[in-house]
Amino acid sequence: MPPNVKKKKKGKSKISSALDPPPGVQVKALLKAYQASVHGHSTYMSPSIEEDLRHGVEQNKFVSKFILSGGPTNKPVSLSCLISALRAVCYMKIREVYCWRTPISDSDIIDMSLFLETPCWRNISTLELIDTKLSDFALGRLSRTFPVGRLKKLVLDYNKFGDEGMANLLVCLSGNTELKHLSVNYCNLTVPSGALIAELLTKSTIIHLEVTGNALQCDGAAQLVDVLCTQDIPLKSLLLADNGVDSHGKGSQRGPFMTAKVIRRWLTCTQYLELCDLRDNDIGDLAARELMDGLTDRGTAGLANIQLLVTCRIDETIYKTIQSLGKKTKGGKKKKKKRKKKKVPT
Repeated sequence: MPPNVKKKKKGKSKISSALDPPPGVQVKALLKAYQASVHGHSTYMSPSIEEDLRHGVEQNKFVSKFILSGGPTNKPVSLSCLISALRAVCYMKIREVYCWRTPISDSDIIDMSLFLETPCWRNISTLELIDTKLSDFALGRLSRTFPVGRLKKLVLDYNKFGDEGMANLLVCLSGNTELKHLSVNYCNLTVPSGALIAELLTKSTIIHLEVTGNALQCDGAAQLVDVLCTQDIPLKSLLLADNGVDSHGKGSQRGPFMTAKVIRRWLTCTQYLELCDLRDNDIGDLAARELMDGLTDRGTAGLANIQLLVTCRIDETIYKTIQSLGKKTKGGKKKKKKRKKKKVPT
């Protein structure tokens, strides 16, 4: 193709960019569309979204983060109304969506899923749906968007979808090379989910995993960590607090000591891990000593220190040793010296 043709196309792109309305104008159009959308559905605007949009208009800046919440008065808000407004004005600067403690209906999820599947809105990187009462259908429909999207962070905390929902996530997130952070805290996960999550880690690129407040117990936790010992998975953080990793669980065949031995193997070999949270698991002194020895093994092997958090309901000496072994070395990041303010000449 002749050089002059390429220059012509490049020139058209610059002209098109120059003709785009200023950020404040686009945000103002979105605000008006959002007002009209909620008015037509007898709901309210999310206070945080309204505030951010008004601020964007005043500052002539795009708004990329949208937090859907009823606010202090817990007014009824609608995710579908927000999506309708975004579509109406073709607002494509949205990157993060947060829905906190507000019920999300199946129709909301259908609209959200179709939105995420549209090519021009596939740049959304963060989706948080916390305590939104997701139904099994809603989770299934939403999960089908993951293979085509570009989500980097997915948070589904406090939605009680259980092991069946985790199995659904495994199917839809397998092979995903975009997602880096998955949070399924307090989702009613039990022992079988340990193996499901382990398989997901082998079929994705997740490096931050949060599973706090479930009931994986000793068997589920061991199944999860065992995969980390046998395969090269670059997991940087694992939050496994409050999961019934103790001697009281009825669904596990092994106890906390055997589980701690598996975790020790992982601590000894992983070069990627930075944080492992095992707090609120009544592991006992024998298991705690095993974890302590795992940290010692890391030092012997020349691996970097990690932050290992455990319950304080263990022998005081073991607890303090784990804390000291997990502290960052002096060779870490140096604190920046504060610059002295220059005196303004009078």
